[in-house]
Amino acid sequence: MELRAKRNSTIDALKFVFSLCIIGVHINLFQDISTPVFRTLTQALFRIGVPFYFIVSGYYFASKLENRERSAQWLKRLLKIYLVFEILDIVLTALVPRIAWPVSYVILRFFTTGINRIYWYLVSLILTCFLCRGLWQKGYTFDLICAGLFLYLITMTYDSYSFLFGNTFMAEVGEAHTTVWAWPQAGFGESILFLSLGVYLRQKKPEVRHLNLLLCVSLALLVMEGSFCQSRGGADANCYFSLIPASVFLFLFTQRRPDLLKIPQAGELSLYIYMIHIYFSYVSLAVSQNTIIRFLFISVLSCITAALIVKTRNRKTIQKQG
Repeated sequence: MELRAKRNSTIDALKFVFSLCIIGVHINLFQDISTPVFRTLTQALFRIGVPFYFIVSGYYFASKLENRERSAQWLKRLLKIYLVFEILDIVLTALVPRIAWPVSYVILRFFTTGINRIYWYLVSLILTCFLCRGLWQKGYTFDLICAGLFLYLITMTYDSYSFLFGNTFMAEVGEAHTTVWAWPQAGFGESILFLSLGVYLRQKKPEVRHLNLLLCVSLALLVMEGSFCQSRGGADANCYFSLIPASVFLFLFTQRRPDLLKIPQAGELSLYIYMIHIYFSYVSLAVSQNTIIRFLFISVLSCITAALIVKTRNRKTIQKQG
């Protein structure tokens, strides 16, 4: 099997689907409907979204490693998007009388999770690519995978597997790591691990036999692991062992079936859905407490708004080129 260098429609479609899954995670979709469904879908299968995003980003970023200007432009675009939404968050926060955070706390959030605490993915993505691109280029990709895995495993003691460790030394180490990188617990460790895996897949182009079977098995293990951890009081659901093979095998599957799924402009929409859904999430609380109704409300408005943003941005790009 040869990994394709170009973007494919299956990846973009899955990014769109997972952007909706992230909405479900943030509002605890199905928690009020069915505990088993909540544990197997929202707290298990939906969690594959962020690792998959990181792997895809690492894979595409690897194509820019030899050209510093291209990689810098890619990072600047993401940074610009982040800064625009962070300025919006700061303005909205200042307009809420009940919120009176110390300046130091606002600065900490800005550099780790975003003011609203959900932009940690974008912060981690930008910083990891900026800090690690030289090491990836020099061939230290496997070393970074190991470093990311180490941080990821430490984090598990304070996250998905917290119920096993209680107040032990390992839990304290996990808590220290969490304190450094703020919420959620995965943070920097997850970005180093999965971005490096994406770079590795680009650089090595591995051959995998029985891929469909491996993907099905890894997804089944993710469901079982998620249900097991959540039924025993796992603090959260960011870090499962099975997320690693499941996200890798899913990505490799997209390389074999690049035209399996097609959603127009899905890749562009997914990022903006992720960035703006939090605002509609606040509004949805006034609409209903039912998580399914909230999910539909947030998803529809987020998709419409994201489509308008993409359309406006594309129009400006065409005008500049003209």
